Amino acid sequence: MLLLRKGGRKLEGESPVPNDRQTVRPPVISGAAQPVSSGTKAPSQMQSNTAVPLSGQASASTTVSGVPKLTDLEEAKLEQMRAAQWETKDVLSGVMKRFGAPIRYAFAYGSGVYKQAGYGRASKPMIDVIFAVSHPDHWHALNISQNRSHYSFMGTLGSNAVTFVQEKLGAGVYYNPFVEINGVMIKYGVVSIDTLSSDLLNWDTLYLAGRMHKPTLTLRRDPLMRITKQVNLTHAVRAALLMLPKNFTSEELFQTIASLSFSGDFRMKIGGENPQKVQNIVEAQMPLFKSRYGSIIEGLPNLEYIGQDLLQQDMSPTARAAMVRKMPNNFYDGLVKQGRKSGIRLPPGLGAEAVNTERLVTVDNISGLATKAIETIVARPALTQSIKGILSSGLTKSFAYMYSKNSKYRSANEQK
Repeated sequence: MLLLRKGGRKLEGESPVPNDRQTVRPPVISGAAQPVSSGTKAPSQMQSNTAVPLSGQASASTTVSGVPKLTDLEEAKLEQMRAAQWETKDVLSGVMKRFGAPIRYAFAYGSGVYKQAGYGRASKPMIDVIFAVSHPDHWHALNISQNRSHYSFMGTLGSNAVTFVQEKLGAGVYYNPFVEINGVMIKYGVVSIDTLSSDLLNWDTLYLAGRMHKPTLTLRRDPLMRITKQVNLTHAVRAALLMLPKNFTSEELFQTIASLSFSGDFRMKIGGENPQKVQNIVEAQMPLFKSRYGSIIEGLPNLEYIGQDLLQQDMSPTARAAMVRKMPNNFYDGLVKQGRKSGIRLPPGLGAEAVNTERLVTVDNISGLATKAIETIVARPALTQSIKGILSSGLTKSFAYMYSKNSKYRSANEQK
């Protein structure tokens, strides 16, 4: 698969170029945890060269050609999920028609769209929706005029104030929660399409990029997003591989990927999220994860299936260093910083990238360093975005939202 770099020149099978670390700039459109949550065994705790003991699975010497087909049960579940997707998409399409302001790209995510383990049948979570728009200021001006009741007191201050809060605080997203349209309760976030594209390519905050590591439902398509989404998913697989041993199950891979955006998120520590959230997501959505990541896994030269649900990665320093060099700048810089903190001698400068990556991937604690690098990206935007919620949502809605999240946390602890 094509990986975007400035100049668009690196393909998956090409030899790495050590002096090419540049931030990817998306086309300007607007003008024209431990990696696994508590309660789930962290794959990073296993030795990097130890095979996962699985009874009944293929031995490590067996190679499977391509990606194994889904089992009959998984196929049936996937069909059910796709049928539910169409139903949800039809409902949300009706919701979107109620907005007069132009929406460039839109997707829905979370437990309101895809079932998660731990939710009762009677539970009807609020549906999370993201609207990517070309001109946030113009969009909010139109939307405030049409839907003033969706906004807190910020709406009184006008679209300029709303846009300032959206783009200068947190992760560049402005949420309006607890909005009921056509009998459907939604929380919709507004983001500049340039901000979203950059986060997917460069992992600026991992706020939306991390949410898009999990299954999402596209409501309105955009050609740019199709490419940047695939780049983001490939980044996620590579980051997870640094945290995993030589052999691991597909479930461990997807749990590690799903946990990336929760690493460093303060809500996981203070009861703002269900501690079993990662496990619940992957357990209920395994067929979707396999479908979503199948082509990416097949396209990576350093990763292959050696059984129905058992994978093996190339642990050679050359292969792993080349993989790190294809990661976003923000992650690479964080990895180098964590390596230096742990005492690894890493020279500065672009020309030192080849040396640095080869030294980093050979240390015993590369999994921990990678996790810390992710945490440094996630922590600040997650905190400031939550604080911003008091402005964008108002005190009443903010406390209602936090209470809902804390209730899930308490419920999960009671079930232990």
